[in-house]
Amino acid sequence: MKKKSKYRVRMDELKRFKKKHKLTKKEKERVEMWVESGHSAYDTRWWDELEQEEELDELLCGLTDKQKEYVYSYCMNWNPFIDEPYFDYERFEELDLKNLPTFESEEEPEIDLPF
Repeated sequence: MKKKSKYRVRMDELKRFKKKHKLTKKEKERVEMWVESGHSAYDTRWWDELEQEEELDELLCGLTDKQKEYVYSYCMNWNPFIDEPYFDYERFEELDLKNLPTFESEEEPEIDLPF
C-alpha cells in the first residue's frame, strides 16, 4: 500500500478539523497558514496566538497607524530559544497608551516646485 505524504496527511486532517469546528474566516485563514507551515490543525497554539492578536487589536483600538507602529516596534522582542520574534507583553505594560507621541510633526513637508 502506498504511504501518504506528511503534507497530504496534514491536509486531510485540516479538512476533518474544519468540518468538526465552526470557524470564522479569520480562524480558517490562520489554521490554514498553521498547517501549511508544517503543524497539525489539532495543535491549537494557532488559536491561542489568534486570540492574543485580537486582544491586542482591541487594546490598540483608537490609536493612529503611526502610534501602533511605535507600540509594535517598542514591544517586539526576539526569542533565541525558538529563533522567532514575539510580542513582549512586559514591555507593553510599561507603555502609557494614553500619552503616546502623536507623530503629527512628522508629516511630509510641502515642496515648492519651480514651475
